[in-house]
Amino acid sequence: MKKILLSLMIMLPLAAFAQDVKMLTLKDAINIAMEKNKSVEQAKEYMTYLEGVYVEERSAALPTATLYGGVARAKDASTGSAVNSDVFNQYNAGVSVKQALFTWGQVGAAIRAAKIGLRTGDEQLRMYRQAAVRDVTVAFTDILLTRRLLYIAQENVKQRERHLAEAEKKYKLGTATDYDVLSARVALKNAQPDVITYNNNLSIAKDNLKYILGINYDIDADGELKPESVETADYAVVLKSAMANRPEILDKKLMVDFNKELVQVSRAGDKPRLDLEGSYDRIRLEGDDEKNLTTWNAGIKMSFPFFDGLETRGKVIQAQSDLRKIKIQQLQTEDSVSLDVRQAVSRVKEAVEVIDAAGGTVDEAAKLLDMAEKGYSYGVKTKLEVDDAEYNLRNAQVRLAQAWRDYRVQYANLLWSAGIIGERDSL
Repeated sequence: MKKILLSLMIMLPLAAFAQDVKMLTLKDAINIAMEKNKSVEQAKEYMTYLEGVYVEERSAALPTATLYGGVARAKDASTGSAVNSDVFNQYNAGVSVKQALFTWGQVGAAIRAAKIGLRTGDEQLRMYRQAAVRDVTVAFTDILLTRRLLYIAQENVKQRERHLAEAEKKYKLGTATDYDVLSARVALKNAQPDVITYNNNLSIAKDNLKYILGINYDIDADGELKPESVETADYAVVLKSAMANRPEILDKKLMVDFNKELVQVSRAGDKPRLDLEGSYDRIRLEGDDEKNLTTWNAGIKMSFPFFDGLETRGKVIQAQSDLRKIKIQQLQTEDSVSLDVRQAVSRVKEAVEVIDAAGGTVDEAAKLLDMAEKGYSYGVKTKLEVDDAEYNLRNAQVRLAQAWRDYRVQYANLLWSAGIIGERDSL
């Protein structure tokens, strides 16, 4: 009775642990990544930062108002006629207002640059989201692959166990030797470490997906490794999509416009500007008697820093240089994207061809093993021939599983290269 209770105590936590494992489809995993992935969260915070920059730049076009006030005790003979005393208390309070009227385009350019900056934040967020979708797809597919390899290894062990049982049976009947039994036993032991390895690799693959998702609870992948369909892609079509949709390309285009506005901001540094300024003050003087005063003023102020020691000229030169550099970076990015697309299309084509080749090999290897096992049972095939057939089938199954994985991963990379992963499922 005690042994039974002890067994139940051991099994119950294991059962509870198993129930805590959350099965995720690829779509589920992607949705979690959009909320929890650390890189995506950083990109969202960067968006918040850019919104703050935009608000800051926009403030230059809005009026500023300042309240001020103070209290002091002073001695000033010039106030004697006002309060009949040259020693008095002074209380003052007021408000001042300032509004830019004309800044030679500087404020407008700064606001437009800030708006463009907000749009670059959108592309940064898209880039991190797309990268997260790609990484999740790879990690999710690796779980499916490892599970498939584990299944192949487990089936190999079961087959070795059947061979050992058959060899022991034949040995008892006198139709097999000690060598046949020992050979079958060694083959079984050699097959068992693969199961251990793939079990461990499966745990590692799940941990990797958890890391990418940014979660800390146990998960498993719900899906099939074999693709529903396989297809190649046209380089021209993918390249056109990449040039229109890749966040890096769009970001560089926006940065060109951003730097054009900064050139305008720099050029306005030594140009005239007009500001509307005004203030209103209430002052109370307390000496031998009390006096309340009101003052106000309003007007338009012009400033013209016609010579600033060539500081503005230096800033313009720097801004123009930055603009030329970003244009060069734009061309470099386009070349890099073009290379990415070419490689992605080539890898997808390779994966499709490998699947076609490996699929036929598995069918032929399975027939060969069936023929070898039947021949061995009838005594017309040797154990070595059966082992060779098993080895060929297992290798073919492994290659096909890896080909399925490679296609799914490379097609995800193709969608990423096209700039549409996570937004569209096909070109």
